[in-house]
Amino acid sequence: MAGGDEKGKSKDFYEVLGLEKECTASELRNAYKRLAMRWHPDRCSSSGNSKFVEESKKKFQAIQQAYSVLSDANKRFMYDVGAYDSDDDDNFVTSHLCLLAFGIGLLPVSSIAPRE
Repeated sequence: MAGGDEKGKSKDFYEVLGLEKECTASELRNAYKRLAMRWHPDRCSSSGNSKFVEESKKKFQAIQQAYSVLSDANKRFMYDVGAYDSDDDDNFVTSHLCLLAFGIGLLPVSSIAPRE
């Protein structure tokens, strides 16, 4: 999951928020609030520097994405095991939890409906 955030590759979400993988929900929330206040585009727009404003928008979006994933227990679990896919976020819970349940034998094969 680590990599450059240029050209569509995402950075490590824990790194974006300056946290360790073992962080608590409280630490996560506090880091998000602190960074969101610092990099919010409305706060940075007063500088008048358009390059700085664009940078703040990108950082703020990365902060929001990281918090969105890490604050959701299901998404965080999938992210931590390397199975999170942000492109599949709409059907995330249904598809991934169904596959996990099938993989450990909680669901019979016939209960998984084919995708259309």
